[in-house]
Amino acid sequence: MVYERIKQQMMDTLPFVRLLGIRIDEIGNGTAKVSMPEDPKLNNHLGTQHAGALFTLAETASGAAMAGGFADLIVGLRPVAKESRIQYQKVAKGATRAEGRVPGDLAALKAELKSAGKVAFPVEVDIFDAAGTLAAQVQVDWYLSEKRA
Repeated sequence: MVYERIKQQMMDTLPFVRLLGIRIDEIGNGTAKVSMPEDPKLNNHLGTQHAGALFTLAETASGAAMAGGFADLIVGLRPVAKESRIQYQKVAKGATRAEGRVPGDLAALKAELKSAGKVAFPVEVDIFDAAGTLAAQVQVDWYLSEKRA
């Protein structure tokens, strides 16, 4: 299945993501679920998940959701995360998970990509801790263009 190939490609080409123990659990049509284990090496001075680790978790979820939304085209595209915003809600205790989604109309985004050769759009991500508490909300703005020769 194409989503499994995307998942494998991402894990093969993102060594920092692997270093943090992040797993891509599921990719769908513009959606993704990723998780990060509880590990003292990922903690901050409060003993909770470090903000940088949480951001990487969210960015990974956003990239997987973006790739899932453009699964039929992704091999010919050059994706770049253009801008990110994170709003921390609560400290994240224990293992964490992130759910990413492309909120826009995927068909319209693909049509814009086809006509203009590029498209920009946000991906929204929610991060939850082991207790299911919303720890952060993130938006990553992606820019896709056709691969350069």
